[in-house]
Amino acid sequence: MKAIMIRSPISVLEKDQIGYGWAKVDFSEHENATDVIAKINKEYTNGIGRHSNSIKRFFNLANGDIVVVPLSKAIAIGIVNGKRSFDQNLAKTKACNLISVNFFRTNNGHILRIPRKSLTQGFESRLKVRKSNTSLNDFKEEITRIIDSIESNGAYKQETYLLEKISEAEQKFKKDLLTSITSGTTWLSAGGNGLEQLVKELLIIEGYTAAIQPKNQSSDISDIDIIASRIDRFSESNLLIQVKHHSNISGNHGLKQLMAFNDFEDMEYQKWFITTADMTDLSLDLASQNNIRVMVGSDFVDWVYENISDLSYATKQQLGIIEIPLLLK
Repeated sequence: MKAIMIRSPISVLEKDQIGYGWAKVDFSEHENATDVIAKINKEYTNGIGRHSNSIKRFFNLANGDIVVVPLSKAIAIGIVNGKRSFDQNLAKTKACNLISVNFFRTNNGHILRIPRKSLTQGFESRLKVRKSNTSLNDFKEEITRIIDSIESNGAYKQETYLLEKISEAEQKFKKDLLTSITSGTTWLSAGGNGLEQLVKELLIIEGYTAAIQPKNQSSDISDIDIIASRIDRFSESNLLIQVKHHSNISGNHGLKQLMAFNDFEDMEYQKWFITTADMTDLSLDLASQNNIRVMVGSDFVDWVYENISDLSYATKQQLGIIEIPLLLK
């Protein structure tokens, strides 16, 4: 019996499934992970990159294995029953490859949410790993104790209800915030500068030094909006970022600006395209083929929300954010 953490949309969990990406490859058509990896390497220009272990962990899930899914301030736990399927409609949420899981639920059928505050520090810290999935075998004993407690004592209906309401309020806030940003009803300065200033502040919160670059840097299409770097005792990270304040769909122009920018040949860096809009599959493929990482609108508001307590008062005002207690009923 294995235990893994996997990130998956709550809408997929509600159907007693977990989902994984790689929309060009139907995992259910293959007998083993080796064949899946070979197919991915064939279908994707950049192949699997460093995702080999993640693919193997997901594909090799078997009946009886334990799955832990991080939720807002909570986790969901389920037992794999092993049935694989594929749903192309879930490609946008990187969840098209599916495995059936029996999730623990409350007496009224809702996904049971176990509060993160009830977990040990080590277990809770592991949930913060920014990977699609990771092994939790080191915490199998703790997870088994939680399962035994659920089966013996039943679900804590009140706490699950409160966590559900918190999650619903958070999702509504993120949706409303993204709508405000894309429709121009915030007080961010116009012309894209306000969004660049917000991205810069978020980078600084996460320990980067960041500088917004002057416009019209070159006579050709190449352009960078923000350069950021973070150096500590053990590592160095340099980011070249193009920021687009768009609604609906971002085109390829920003990607082409990044693709054309090659001024730092003596420095290792990551190129990032950050947009408040969405992107087509063709654009995402173009980004992947050119080693450009992408943050679309839903990912961007997640980033804002994760750092909301550290944003300056002025920035919160510009976004129209007020912080008052909310009474749940």
